Amino acid sequence: MLLTAARILLLCAAALAALPVFAQLYRWTDEKGVIHYSDKAPEKGGAKAVEVKINSYSGPATVSSTGAPAGGAAKPKVKMLATAWCGYCARARAYLNSRGIPFEELDVEKSAQGKQEYRDLKGRGVPIILVGNQRMNGYDQARLESMLRAA
Repeated sequence: MLLTAARILLLCAAALAALPVFAQLYRWTDEKGVIHYSDKAPEKGGAKAVEVKINSYSGPATVSSTGAPAGGAAKPKVKMLATAWCGYCARARAYLNSRGIPFEELDVEKSAQGKQEYRDLKGRGVPIILVGNQRMNGYDQARLESMLRAA
């Protein structure tokens, strides 16, 4: 019985990990005491919505290429996907503003466009900073300066 319960728990965890970032998730216990998770509330009441949270990137920032072609001679566009509560987002925002670098900021929790771009980029945390065809997950001032110089 314990082995079966462990397998069920593992399958539930795997199912939760595979859910889209912004889908509504419900949790309820049936009359036999079995816990269920689904993207649809059961017909009978008693289901509670499960809150899905977006993480902030921690540790060293990673920089990669998005594969998109860099613009011609014009300065590259700077875009940041962020949240209002993220400390790394606040530091990146303050750095860009202090240097007078124009950038577009999309809130991945409040903006429909931000949510969509976050999904398209397969975001796993914030901030995501895009400079031309370069992408930084997290924030590191020296790496951002390097991205801006290379663009």
